[in-house]
Amino acid sequence: MRGFRFLPVMDTVFARGFAAHRDGRLTEAERDYQAALAAEPRHVDALHLLGVLRHQQGQHAEAAALVRRAVDLRPTDAGLQLNLGNALKALGRIDDAIERFRNALTLQPGFPLAQYNLGNAYTAVGRHEDAADAFEKALRLQPNDAPTWNNFGNALSALRRFDDAVKAFRRALAIRPGHAGAHNNLGMALNALGDIDGAIEQFRIAIEVEPNYVAAHFNLGNLLDATGRPAEAVDVLEKTIRMHPQFAPAHFGLGHALATLGRQKEALPQFERAVGLDPKYGVAWLGLGNAHLALGAHQAAIRAFDQALRLAPGEPAAQLNRALALLSLGDYARGLAAYEARLATPGAAKTPPVPRWSGEPMPGRTLLVRAEQGFGDTLQFVRFAPYAAKLAGRVVLQVQPALLPLLEPAARAARVELTSAADATPKADAFCPLLSLPLALGMTTQDAMPARTPYLVIPAAYRRKWRGSIGGHAKRRIGIAWSGRLQPGETRSIPLALLDPLFAIEGIDWIALQPVLTSEERAALAAHPFSKSIHRLDGRLENFADTGAIVDRLDGVVSVDTSVAHLAGALGRPLWLMLPHAADWRWGIDAPSSAWYPTARLYRQPEPGAWADVVDKVAAAVRKA
Repeated sequence: MRGFRFLPVMDTVFARGFAAHRDGRLTEAERDYQAALAAEPRHVDALHLLGVLRHQQGQHAEAAALVRRAVDLRPTDAGLQLNLGNALKALGRIDDAIERFRNALTLQPGFPLAQYNLGNAYTAVGRHEDAADAFEKALRLQPNDAPTWNNFGNALSALRRFDDAVKAFRRALAIRPGHAGAHNNLGMALNALGDIDGAIEQFRIAIEVEPNYVAAHFNLGNLLDATGRPAEAVDVLEKTIRMHPQFAPAHFGLGHALATLGRQKEALPQFERAVGLDPKYGVAWLGLGNAHLALGAHQAAIRAFDQALRLAPGEPAAQLNRALALLSLGDYARGLAAYEARLATPGAAKTPPVPRWSGEPMPGRTLLVRAEQGFGDTLQFVRFAPYAAKLAGRVVLQVQPALLPLLEPAARAARVELTSAADATPKADAFCPLLSLPLALGMTTQDAMPARTPYLVIPAAYRRKWRGSIGGHAKRRIGIAWSGRLQPGETRSIPLALLDPLFAIEGIDWIALQPVLTSEERAALAAHPFSKSIHRLDGRLENFADTGAIVDRLDGVVSVDTSVAHLAGALGRPLWLMLPHAADWRWGIDAPSSAWYPTARLYRQPEPGAWADVVDKVAAAVRKA
């Protein structure tokens, strides 16, 4: 057994027991050691090796007591100090073990096994600098020991000295080719250095060498998921769980990969299993909440987020997603306050170095309001800017450049000064993010929301620009948008082929409001059986004032949850809005209408991915309109 030192002894009954111990016949060894101690209670070697035997049997407390008696009788024996340290380490008494390993090295400085075990003890308590020093000293004494090189590499990795760690692991593999642990650890170091392909290769080699190596499977699955290969990760993590069903991180990893693939129903029990195995697994509670939220189970999501926050009160993602669940349920009083957590998430814009505005009157002073997130968010929340303008001497609203021409007439009428978010931050006395305006203004119930539409006005120049140039001669012209910006995990996009029930309606010219079409979409529309009634504007829409001028002249808009939907709602145009099963918070959870846009009618997927049902219902509604 590595880590223990057996001392050569040569006397009768005891010698017979030692031989049996060496051959693995532990019952016979125990009998003879006990006999030797019955004859001589102070028999140091019998005490010592019976202690070693007890350690091998997992009886560490008795092992420590026996070896300590031997040490008390022979305190200058480095081997006894070493083995007492091993027993103490097994009991979790790491500091006491370190003391014994140091004693062994004081008695015998050139003792590589004591240095090795000292390094392991330092590692156990997170003293990685000391561990690396101990392993390095052990390697000076025993330079061709693969386990020491491997553990030295682990200590270097813990110190983030990944280049040196890679060298140590490669040295271990040069000494012992096929060392599965070294391959696995080399993979982790390479991953830390950004060598993803090299890391994956090492994890796979570790698995080839040792097919039931749980850690290598787990590391491979996590890395595949983290690098955009969740489908491959699922297979690997499922194998991990078959090998180690009680391994909570593997259940969490599998849940995360399934969720990334949009397979939330399958992800849910994996997160539940993870938190069942480890109730203090905060990130698994977060994953569970996210899965519930994606499936539209908002109350269950809030309970999971609450538990995640009990374990990690400052976790921004749990705070934000809990806020989204509250807002979805229409609890704006709590939800808007909690939604401020978005400002602490990674990627949030930096706050200007001026006081945060909380709704107090500030005559004669300047309030800066800055747009955030997407175009749709700005179009939805710009309605609050006139209310802020009544409380401040001057309001400067920074918005995305593409929205400037559209928003200019309404801003001028409300005495709001528009500026581009691409420009330098203007001087101001106070600041408020655009989506925080309702909270600052105290408009924290759905009834308090300003829902009067239209609240935007199309600039006269753009009305003239698009007069008579939209195309089509049917009785009705209806705009359509089937996809917004595609992002990982995005559910707000409908395959073009599913829209045929809409395009088949007689007497409608469809105006495609997508500002950009893929080559596949252009080809599909050109070859479509109803292509004569589908009119494309891609390449002609320079900004939202262009799109707004078109929408304002249409008989309505059919859209998924995109900026076009918000634009149609803000202009007071009829809107048939197609929503995923777990829609964004602003559309509520089951209402057919919107508190934000009175002219909108909402159609939701009955289950995730079921767009065909939504399209059929919208087609029926458009026919009747």
